[in-house]
Amino acid sequence: MTIAEYELRMEAYNLQQVEKQYDAATLAWMNRNAQAFDKDGNAVFTNFNDFFDRDEAIDQVKSNFESDYQPTAVKSKKQNRQDILLKRIREYQKLHPRKGDN
Repeated sequence: MTIAEYELRMEAYNLQQVEKQYDAATLAWMNRNAQAFDKDGNAVFTNFNDFFDRDEAIDQVKSNFESDYQPTAVKSKKQNRQDILLKRIREYQKLHPRKGDN
């Protein structure tokens, strides 16, 4: 086996490990849905990627084996429009509760 073949096999093995981590995180995420809520009754994690970012883990493995590797998608911190609107609605509801809701 050449060094290039060895490195390719090591990269494949590490990518398999990322898939195993992803599976474990998915299971934990599903379990979390039934159990993890803060004192106000809201879920601690609102998005699965907050819990485990699969693309970031894959990018990290590939960058270790490929010196010229560029991540597939550049992460942006902008939330989509729906998330922003939902956040604003929740904040408004906390500041202005309905009459009779106690």
